[in-house]
Amino acid sequence: MKPFDRGVRSLFVALAVGLAWGIRGDFGHVLGASFPGAMLGLSFAFVSGQRAMFRWMPVMAAASALAIGAGGMMSYGILHGYAQSDTFINYSYGFFTLILEGGAWGTFGCGILGLLLEHDRVKLREWLTAPIVVVLSGCAFFLVVVRVCGFHINPPRSDLSIAFAGGAIGWIAWLAFAKRHYGLRGAILGYLGFGLGMAGARLLANASVHQPFPVNHWNIMEVGAGFFGGLVFAWGMLGHKAPEAPRNLRFTIASASAAVYVMGLIPLLHRLLRINPEKRLEEWVTALSGYSYVDAEAVSQTVLATIHATCVLAFLGALIWILAFVQRKSHLSAFPVLYLGAVMLLIQNLNALYFFYPRQEGTINMHFVFWVLFGLMMVLAFVIQSKGECLPDADFERVPWPRWALTGAVVYVLILAGASITNGEITMRSANTRWPVWAWTDGPFPR
Repeated sequence: MKPFDRGVRSLFVALAVGLAWGIRGDFGHVLGASFPGAMLGLSFAFVSGQRAMFRWMPVMAAASALAIGAGGMMSYGILHGYAQSDTFINYSYGFFTLILEGGAWGTFGCGILGLLLEHDRVKLREWLTAPIVVVLSGCAFFLVVVRVCGFHINPPRSDLSIAFAGGAIGWIAWLAFAKRHYGLRGAILGYLGFGLGMAGARLLANASVHQPFPVNHWNIMEVGAGFFGGLVFAWGMLGHKAPEAPRNLRFTIASASAAVYVMGLIPLLHRLLRINPEKRLEEWVTALSGYSYVDAEAVSQTVLATIHATCVLAFLGALIWILAFVQRKSHLSAFPVLYLGAVMLLIQNLNALYFFYPRQEGTINMHFVFWVLFGLMMVLAFVIQSKGECLPDADFERVPWPRWALTGAVVYVLILAGASITNGEITMRSANTRWPVWAWTDGPFPR
């Protein structure tokens, strides 16, 4: 595959996952993380340019949504606080833990995508043993680190990310032992891409506070984490010839169910579980009144009704996708990615009243940036409609551990070097430290 072609396709995945992760920041937790997970599976299936991938697309999207979504159980706010500290011991620890947590987020979703596309179809016993190994490995790691050693990763928050880090080790070890080369490749690239991506994006967020235009540094981090994670994964995984999907009724039903979950249920659950109508209507009325709307209550009701209509459109999109799947219209493979992205972007923008509040001069509005990212996705979707090239299977059976590990170490050192420049008095205003345990809300840092 030519570098330019690979780069364009990888960029599409990066934009899709970056946009989704940015939107995820408004909703959070397991449900919020399921959206970038779904976009990872959808966008990667699309950019592969293979007709077989269109058949795998619903299952891939649902699997990566569940796998990456599970990472939403982890607490990571204080870890980002450590990475904003201006003392070396704290920010080096903070960036390292972000690599661990971001890596645990990415390795499961990316690894399962690779596993689904193995030419030697994964057997039932493997689907059963893999999660058992992950859970036992995670529990053992948690027991040793937290219970025996008494170490807490981000007190007073949950230590669940330690269990996820142990589970990631077990997951990678299982893939290696089972000789699932493509799954292993995906898991390691997911670990490096999303781990270093989260740490690197935090560095960019720290740097953003020094430029003259106000911007939401959390959005910078979230978009960057998804962007770099998607970019690395796609670059390293493109070119693999996908196996033919099963041609039976059971797989068709599973795919249709997956399409309904990804395209319809994920948006609907965001409305049901993340947007409380009673609370939000009150907040919208207050905000719109401040924007000089005469009938703020009526406008708020319109916003809520539009969100409901968008959820209905989401299920309509799922129906169109299922019909295209059944009729094998692989030339519509861009549709699920762009449609789900548009639906979730509308829900997020409506919830934030983006279309109703006045523009603020001299600021970087990340809601506008989201639309720019989506626009770039649409442009690239037309550029990469052509069939993707496939490489020999032997190219994916080699996992260059030493080179990838060295690259990861070098990037981590570069991030620390960058933090020595970006971190300081400004970043300490929203920082935390591990030694001593301190938060910006506690008053001046005890030096």
